Amino acid sequence: MQSYGELCTQFYDLDKPQAPELALAWYRRHLQAAKGPVLEPMCGSGRFLVPLAEAGIVLDGADPSEPMLKACRRKLDARGLYAGLSQQTLEALDLGKVYAAAFIPSSSFCLLGKAAAQQGLHRLRAHLGHGAAVYIEFEIPHGADHIPGANPRTVTEGKRQIRLISRTEYDARTRVETFYNQYELKISGRVVQLEEEVLHLQSYTPDEMRLMLASAGFTEIEVEHPEFGWVVTARVG
Repeated sequence: MQSYGELCTQFYDLDKPQAPELALAWYRRHLQAAKGPVLEPMCGSGRFLVPLAEAGIVLDGADPSEPMLKACRRKLDARGLYAGLSQQTLEALDLGKVYAAAFIPSSSFCLLGKAAAQQGLHRLRAHLGHGAAVYIEFEIPHGADHIPGANPRTVTEGKRQIRLISRTEYDARTRVETFYNQYELKISGRVVQLEEEVLHLQSYTPDEMRLMLASAGFTEIEVEHPEFGWVVTARVG
């Protein structure tokens, strides 16, 4: 099944049109200190990248989803902004550039399996110059009483209506939450398109994140817990 396809992108942008204010302000404050270009290697449709570009930060973005990148480009073009965008996965990242900072907000990093996540950190490290900082938001493990279920939601734009039915399962042993999503597009009340996807969300303890970054060659590793979530920060020594 495809992940982050056309309907997912449309639903995402209607359901979450703006980056969370507290998170955006936190990343903006840290990234404005970077002495050079910034990389968002899992940028999606630009919920963070576009307003950060508006704030004057020089950015590039990458993402494996073509529909997400197209949406990001439309938003940039509509505002007269520019950012280099590449369709690449984090674990195979190869941009041929060196950056002064990188960030992965909204726990997108947790969508990778553990092996891909570790490889992704190595590839990210290869794109960062000496002293560069990295900021990665992540999910901590759920409690023993975590019981996921179905969560239908609908967004509307004119005569278009997109309904998401999401069934979730949680494996307490592996600490992976699996989302079985179905998107249904209706126009004037008639179903015209369906899209399905399966997403896996891997959670980590703070110590696991520290160890992964250390294994990838990062130093000065710290875990913070601002109001919007958990973030691990590190630098290239």
